[in-house]
Amino acid sequence: MTVSNTYQRWTISFILVLLAFRLVALFLSPLGLHGDEAQYWAWSKELDWGYFTKPPLIAWVIWTTTSLFGDVEWAVRISSPLLHSITAFVIFRTARLAFDAKTGFWAALIYLLMPALWLSSGIVSTDVPLLLCWALAMNAWLHLCEKFTPLKALQLGIAIGFGLLAKYAMFFFFPALILAWVLDTQTRQALRSRQGLMIGLVACLIFLPNIIWNFQHDFATVTHTADNANLSKTDIPFHPDELLQFLGDQLAVFGPVSFVLLGIALIYALRGKLNKNARLMSLFAASPLLIISIEALLSRANANWAVTAYIAGSMLTAHMGVQYGPKFAKWLKGGLIVQSAICLVVAIAFLSPTLTDSLGLANSVKRLRKWPETVTLIEDIYNQGHQGLDYQTVAIDKRIMFYDLTYYGLAKKRPLKMWMQSNTPENHAELTAPLQPQAGPILFLNYHSQPEDVLRADFEKLERLPDINIDLGGGKQRHLRVWAGYGYAPKRNK
Repeated sequence: MTVSNTYQRWTISFILVLLAFRLVALFLSPLGLHGDEAQYWAWSKELDWGYFTKPPLIAWVIWTTTSLFGDVEWAVRISSPLLHSITAFVIFRTARLAFDAKTGFWAALIYLLMPALWLSSGIVSTDVPLLLCWALAMNAWLHLCEKFTPLKALQLGIAIGFGLLAKYAMFFFFPALILAWVLDTQTRQALRSRQGLMIGLVACLIFLPNIIWNFQHDFATVTHTADNANLSKTDIPFHPDELLQFLGDQLAVFGPVSFVLLGIALIYALRGKLNKNARLMSLFAASPLLIISIEALLSRANANWAVTAYIAGSMLTAHMGVQYGPKFAKWLKGGLIVQSAICLVVAIAFLSPTLTDSLGLANSVKRLRKWPETVTLIEDIYNQGHQGLDYQTVAIDKRIMFYDLTYYGLAKKRPLKMWMQSNTPENHAELTAPLQPQAGPILFLNYHSQPEDVLRADFEKLERLPDINIDLGGGKQRHLRVWAGYGYAPKRNK
């Protein structure tokens, strides 16, 4: 057996062992769905080419798994550990092509042992299919640099197209590809050929239905994505504190030692100290990090917005550890061991509510607890009616709660609507289930805690009822203000 085959066997074995652990943890998890997960699940029940806040691929993925296994929580989430495992193997194959099999083995480990991957493997999110598409696109691009084949050109077009259907962050791939075009003759030759045109055509054809959907829905997803960046909603031109926060968060996303080694690798690449493949690969790590760092400086940025950087980042970090002396390798192995031990303890702790609370982790899971109990309490209040009248509907002012209540069955039994905080929809729930003018009574649940005068302005009469307080464990509570509303007529100048 060759050295390459040995490392491939080790890689597959590691992937399967970690996948088995994550699947068992998923089956045993007592944690309910987060509101975002429940929202994606709701989308999967109404398949489309787009949704208010995201492209459609996540809904298609959930539809696939829940069609096979049902709508239980682990079935909603099971695609994440499965797709991450495939992504890790693609990373191994890509790093093996760019460097060697040993680097590929370590690159797959670095990816799978990222702190963010421990979390991501236990939830369902748009980042998971995006990362697989990014990895497949990088693999195809590198093959095209070595030898042009129509099959790899098709792979690149498909990966980019479906990546855009996963999340618009796939656009960060293009600046790196353009720079590779400028700096690398082989990339330029591959992309400007007739087959290169095929790459663009395939990607555009896959992405086109989402463009048409946006056109038909006033570019809802595009507008939301732009609003989420928040670039035009700040009075201060620069936010160095947000930039520092974002960069600090990357230590927790990629791993503290891994992120430092990646930073060193990018500096080496900038100074021309890495070989050609590493220098070109650094473009695909630097592009998301640089773009989101600029966004953080100008406004704000969530920790996961640059996560695509760590496909190439895993390979570059492994390259540093393998090729640049025992000191790098020692730090890399030590960092992976320490962060993995911590993540493993936390993952096991989350399987036991008592252990979670005793370790002070209740705040991290409070939004995932006791949704069935919440639904039961709301049903009891609804069934009582108000002053001898039956409630006509339940209304809520928080998107994530709307979708959790939907997933846990309230919307099947009672009309569930969204109270809109502005004149135009700001999320998919407000777009598809807005509270309409009606006489009432309406059972209104106020989770967002808007000022009372804002709420009363939309009703002829709004009577406060006893609050709902649910003990979530660890000293945390779910608090809902409860109202009975009559004569709902939303004001047009919120």
